[in-house]
Amino acid sequence: MCSMKLSGGHSAAVLTLDVHPNTHQLLSGGEDGALCLWSNDGRLADKFVRPGSECTSVIFSKEKPGLIFAAFAEEVLVLDKQRFREPVFAFKSNQDEVNQVVLDCKEEFLAACDDSGEIKVYGLQDRKVFKTLRYRHTNICTTAIFRPNRRWEIFSGGLDCRLVQWDFSKPKCLHQLNMQEIHGTSGDESYMLNPPFIHHISASPDCSRYALGLENGRIPILDGKGKNLQPQYALHAHGQGVSQVHFVTDSSVISAGNDCCVIQWDLSRAENAQPPLDDASGDGISMEGMSPEEQRCAAITSACKEHTFQHSNKINWMAISGNKEGSSDMTAHRLFVADQTSEITVLNLT
Repeated sequence: MCSMKLSGGHSAAVLTLDVHPNTHQLLSGGEDGALCLWSNDGRLADKFVRPGSECTSVIFSKEKPGLIFAAFAEEVLVLDKQRFREPVFAFKSNQDEVNQVVLDCKEEFLAACDDSGEIKVYGLQDRKVFKTLRYRHTNICTTAIFRPNRRWEIFSGGLDCRLVQWDFSKPKCLHQLNMQEIHGTSGDESYMLNPPFIHHISASPDCSRYALGLENGRIPILDGKGKNLQPQYALHAHGQGVSQVHFVTDSSVISAGNDCCVIQWDLSRAENAQPPLDDASGDGISMEGMSPEEQRCAAITSACKEHTFQHSNKINWMAISGNKEGSSDMTAHRLFVADQTSEITVLNLT
């Protein structure tokens, strides 16, 4: 992976990124309250600043390329690229700091999850609260994603280690998975220091798989073909929390974390992965004392890991630009990395 830097937009850490799938323009938000719009050649095209508030999440509208949604503290601002310096509208119903904003496929709804553990679902037509999802998360709700192939479903994850599946039209909880039960044990010494908090959720373009980024360094892969998500296996190559996980194609995944590592995975290799006959995996990890399931996951991790890029700082957010979503061609993809500096790193994926 070769890299370059984008600078001059932020004066503090960059917290969030998004790339428009068609125009390939980049958005960034930072601790300094700046929301920056970057041109395709890496120049700062425009900038909006909200003094006294961090910009914690940004997203482009795909249906209306000129529209941008950005979270500042408890508010979600709607901005127009043509009139970038003044918000078009502000959603103000979240009770605590918003961690992520997401749009459904038809862009009828916007969801904003926050530090109170709630998810506000806003209607974009009437610009009002459609539903509030609450009473399931007992801690900060860090991430959410609309289920692409189920109109009324949304997944959320948080620092209570729970992945919650909602029908947001009711609203009600349809199903939930506790990562403490699946990917953590009380006997593990590292468990108390690195519990399986959920930091990020990503869906494959064909909706058949979901990936989670956990605080304990694991990346659970879940089967999304059925009614409820079913755990398949967990990748474990990060030494610290996984802050970001993104599908590039149906089988290619990029993860990044607090260990300053960016890892590229090929999930198509998982099916044929088998635990080795000796006591070490292909990465030299000792299999001694591992359960059969842990040995299986170690073998899959070794088989699926393609490339590792050592970054210079802890990674806050990533965004991917390239070919049409779901394409198997990786050669034109670029990875934008936001970290604890004021610069954005651009990597070419191979």
